[in-house]
Amino acid sequence: MKMYCAIGMIAVSWAQLEDMVSLCISRLLGTDHTDFLPIASNMQVKARFDALKTIATLRLPADEAKALIARCDEALELGRERNKILHGSWIQGETDDVAIRLNYRAHGRVSANAPVISAREIAEISDRITMLTESFAQILLRLGLLDPKNPMRSPGRAAGGAGGDGKLREAGED
Repeated sequence: MKMYCAIGMIAVSWAQLEDMVSLCISRLLGTDHTDFLPIASNMQVKARFDALKTIATLRLPADEAKALIARCDEALELGRERNKILHGSWIQGETDDVAIRLNYRAHGRVSANAPVISAREIAEISDRITMLTESFAQILLRLGLLDPKNPMRSPGRAAGGAGGDGKLREAGED
């Protein structure tokens, strides 16, 4: 049972990360988040990260953009781990805190292996995803683009397109 809970936590933590990435995009665009949700819900995950990286480059100071882009790249790497876990074929191991993931490929030649993975290892990946989500939130907080008491509320935008502290650049501004 522990394994299945750990696998479920991967799904939950990844969904939270996807939501945070969509929030980052809407905030950097200066769009009300609820207005942006129909767009985000029709974007593949990689497209969301690519859009966020581009918008960050256009709208943020170079150091903030670099930090945000690094987090996007880290998330894409974690996404590969997430996919292996969520889309893998699992067999219960000898105890309830380990399982065997069946891996196979049939592209050109057949190859297979069956690594034993613990619930703790999967929980560590979930924790990394959760910490990454929090780091995106911290960037928005630092930019004045997130109200931690009411994250869905759009913070007031000051002159110059910033969320209160003047850090956002207008598109095309150098």
